[in-house]
Amino acid sequence: MGNTLWFITILQEKPWLGFLIGLCFMAVMFLSKNLIVYLYSRNQEKNNKPLE
Repeated sequence: MGNTLWFITILQEKPWLGFLIGLCFMAVMFLSKNLIVYLYSRNQEKNNKPLE
């Protein structure tokens, strides 16, 4: 089966790598939330235009 705890071992040896992974994860979550909110608001504006 191999060493299934390789990720934890890497984090123990190099804590700065875990910090970088955490920062990347937070950035992806924040940017994806903003993208979803932006696309939703743009879609709502398009749907709420009055008919001429």
